[in-house]
Amino acid sequence: MKKLLLNRCAPILFLALSIIFSGHIQAQSVNTQVDSDSIRIGDTFSYSLLLQLDQEYSNVQFPDTNSFPPTVEVLNRKQFKLSEFSDSLIYELQYFGNEDLQIPPLPVFVFSESDTTTLLTDPVTIFFKTIVAEGDTTLKPMKPIYQFPLPWWPWLLALIALAGFLLWWFKFRDHTKEETKPEKPSIPEFYDPIKELEKDLLRIKKDTKVEQTKDYKLFYSQIGDALRTYFEVLYKIPALESTSSELIRYLDAYGVDDTLADKTRNVLRKADLVKFAKFTPTLEDAWKTYDEAMEFLERAKLTDASRIGRLKAEYDEKYLSVSEEVESENGGTK
Repeated sequence: MKKLLLNRCAPILFLALSIIFSGHIQAQSVNTQVDSDSIRIGDTFSYSLLLQLDQEYSNVQFPDTNSFPPTVEVLNRKQFKLSEFSDSLIYELQYFGNEDLQIPPLPVFVFSESDTTTLLTDPVTIFFKTIVAEGDTTLKPMKPIYQFPLPWWPWLLALIALAGFLLWWFKFRDHTKEETKPEKPSIPEFYDPIKELEKDLLRIKKDTKVEQTKDYKLFYSQIGDALRTYFEVLYKIPALESTSSELIRYLDAYGVDDTLADKTRNVLRKADLVKFAKFTPTLEDAWKTYDEAMEFLERAKLTDASRIGRLKAEYDEKYLSVSEEVESENGGTK
């Protein structure tokens, strides 16, 4: 508990000490600090910036969320204007990588009435903390691959099947050709992404039975995959093979509704914690995540109705013309 309290207070203490010793800071500078020197998958840490100037300024632009490496998720940011000549920002970040984290120098833009100044933050390295104990010898080297002899019986079965086919072909096959009418090509049913998402969410609630199985990893994975499939089909985004951070960047680039993007970010972040950080949620947390997915569904019904309408129009243009053409051909040949 003491360690957690110190970690949370470290950024605020850093800002306070920086103000006290501001006389020792350069005329124009941006100081960088993190509250941890090592991290594991799913760990959160603070990244603090203190801006010190020698003149008043009208505005300052700190690095945005896209400036950080893709293995880092920005959970929160708090800005404190300390004086007319200083400003600060504290980011709360969460790590999802499996190697040392390198945060490169990031630009900070300072705007005044007559000029714009660009300052760079210091590069930061945070070491990755492995969960394997040092000196653990339980991991053994891989054994050489043993070569098994190929079985002969599949070849015998294939030979018997071939002989039976040839016997049918030459002796029992009816060579008379019957006139057959051209079959009407099968027309696939229209795939409505909204209805399919609703079916998936109701099926998850009915079949998963998370109250009994406590299989939260499966429960969260199925909810996340349902949202990913929705974007894959309707927006043509490669959502199923993208990481959570990559998918969020796709949503920003495609101009997806802000509420849909926020709901997706919340669901995928919690799913990543359960799948990769070995986080065990409560049953109440699981159903709150499910409720967020249902809120996503209701919002999608409003914002994506026109997009689904265009998808239905393309379906009608493609398949209804084929159906009319086949019916016309069947009517002409009696």
